[in-house]
Amino acid sequence: MEKRYFVLKKGYLNVDEDFFYFSDHGNWETCQILEETEVPRLTFFYVSHHIIKVVYTILAIAFVFLLLNNEVNFSGGILLLGTLIHFLDYRYKTQYFKIPLGKIQQIVLRDEKLMVEFLNKKEKIIEHTVKLDDSRETKDIQQYLSTYFNQKLHVA
Repeated sequence: MEKRYFVLKKGYLNVDEDFFYFSDHGNWETCQILEETEVPRLTFFYVSHHIIKVVYTILAIAFVFLLLNNEVNFSGGILLLGTLIHFLDYRYKTQYFKIPLGKIQQIVLRDEKLMVEFLNKKEKIIEHTVKLDDSRETKDIQQYLSTYFNQKLHVA
């Protein structure tokens, strides 16, 4: 099987003879250390990331209340700037994980979206959908997948 990577709207899909790798880079060495499932473990960084998301959401709500009461000042501007930076940063984040090729149940390519249905470590079916970068990349992925995964590929 040919080792390839594809550019997605948010991140990359690397494919080799063992895994599908979803990441924010095309670096093969870094892909090797990815976890097998997309369901995150409960770690300090996972919890702290979600706490930060909640804090920024509260800050955004507070800014809206300040704006409605015409009390926007320097601190309100700082609040808005921090909230905007967070949401713009969050927009470009992607999930990092790898899928063993033997656990892939189905691959669907539809409207410049790639949907992969697979079994995670606990043998539960997970569906992961990503947007593709452009029509040329979509055709390239379709050709590659039809060559190596024809029995699992559905094109709509």
